[in-house]
Amino acid sequence: MKHAVLPVVAVLAALTSAACGTTTDTGTGPPALENLNVQPQNSTLLVGVNRISIALLDGHANPVTAGHVSVNIRDAAGASAGSRPLQDIAAVYGEIPVYVGIADFPKAGQYDYVVSGTSSSGGSITGHAFVTVAASGPELAVGQHVPALRQALLTDPGVTISMVDSGVPPDVWHDQTIAGALAAHRPMVLFFGQPGYCPSKTCGPTVAILKQLCATECSQFSFQHIETDFPASANQVFNNPAFRAFGLQTDPWVYFVNSAGVITDRFEGPITLDELLSAAAGTLAGHVPAVSLAP
Repeated sequence: MKHAVLPVVAVLAALTSAACGTTTDTGTGPPALENLNVQPQNSTLLVGVNRISIALLDGHANPVTAGHVSVNIRDAAGASAGSRPLQDIAAVYGEIPVYVGIADFPKAGQYDYVVSGTSSSGGSITGHAFVTVAASGPELAVGQHVPALRQALLTDPGVTISMVDSGVPPDVWHDQTIAGALAAHRPMVLFFGQPGYCPSKTCGPTVAILKQLCATECSQFSFQHIETDFPASANQVFNNPAFRAFGLQTDPWVYFVNSAGVITDRFEGPITLDELLSAAAGTLAGHVPAVSLAP
């Protein structure tokens, strides 16, 4: 199953300890001993603003709980592209050991995540990992227009809830198409995922958080749930035309789209309600991207 946070599971099963015992230059003093294995979770990073996810593990493949976690992002020449705080979302996202934040990459190329924080015992922890940022990717990106798709709805002849929603219980976001929302100039929250087949990983917790968002934002946005397969199944063949039209290769994803049909924000994998609320506010305010890293 191709879920965005599965690298965490793979690392827990078989972790290489190459990072442990090495040193990293934080740029603020002598090199520090690395004691973190940093595992980036995004499948694609693009030039501009990105929602980033990082798993932190120790040398024994155990998830690390830390405070005051931040990432200093350095380009290939070693120059800092900015330092950003990271939020531990385990408590609000099914205990998945992932830290999330926002980053802005000025150009394509290789970057180094230098992560630091404070352990539960009060000591300093640090580690690093390299990521690659592309000028463009297979998935529709922030700033692009969404296609006028007409995905299957419950009102279509012969379509049942089990065909369009694998969740138990299913959600109610199957009453409007992307094309319909575009014609009505209605902003959208688009959820791509199969909650019935990854309830304890990422899709299930994502639905729970989206339902919290819907409690305050469903009057402002058209919420739509698009499964990876149609009819919904555990086969993971990604045969739903609406899913494939976005170029997605993992799930879950959440997209925010403004009333003009422009993508304002996108999230891959774990999310928090606070992140979604900030994306919703920025979208309604007309910002593209919905959030800004400006001070």
